[in-house]
Amino acid sequence: MERKYYQDIGYKPFLFYVIFGVSGENLEVSQKKYKVDELPEGLDIRTFTREDQGEWIDGWFTGIYGSVIKESSDSLFESCRKAEVCTVLQGEIKDDSTLDYMRNVIGIVEAFIDKGALGILDPQVINIYSPVQWTERFFNKKVNAQNHVMIFNSKTDDGYWLHTRGMAEFGRPDIGIENVPEEKIHDYEQLINQMIFYGGQGVFFDKETRLHISAEKSFVIHPEFVNDFENDDYNNAFYNVTVIEEE
Repeated sequence: MERKYYQDIGYKPFLFYVIFGVSGENLEVSQKKYKVDELPEGLDIRTFTREDQGEWIDGWFTGIYGSVIKESSDSLFESCRKAEVCTVLQGEIKDDSTLDYMRNVIGIVEAFIDKGALGILDPQVINIYSPVQWTERFFNKKVNAQNHVMIFNSKTDDGYWLHTRGMAEFGRPDIGIENVPEEKIHDYEQLINQMIFYGGQGVFFDKETRLHISAEKSFVIHPEFVNDFENDDYNNAFYNVTVIEEE
């Protein structure tokens, strides 16, 4: 899958999925059925059992992760919480010049679904998918970062803070815009979606850029790149975006 605007910026995609209810043993992945031609280099597959790693498994269902998961679906939360086994797909992808790595990972997860997976947790965006949701959203679809990355808004004293999680899956910085007036949230979310799309296609925003949204509006942005992977808000480097022109 072509990554039209790919630039090698010095760091690679990081993927992390927890698949509840199945082990990684004896997994059969048909190339024709699942559109998988390789296990992406850098990705590890490990199995965790409640008997040996029960505390680690339980940790996903407490705190912020647990509360967000439970809000999305009580039944999915409970079925995954009770799982005796889970499989983790995790690692830093070595070759991200195309989006083939993501197509392969989506297909591998689909094979786990056919093996009996109960749910798929993406900790990077704090979201859990039922098997049906995963299949309908990702499988046999063109890889689009907009389907994987989440946009959140948080109320602040000076408006709203719009910010993403999940761009690490495409080896690109996450995105934040501070002090957004309530009446501009929709337009600015569309603006961020444009940055997500082009970032997924490999763009690194290193200069002032004009972007267009569907409402026939355009924005000139100044993206300040913050190379900080240790911040709790993103767990990734990020752009602190300033909108400097609107038309």
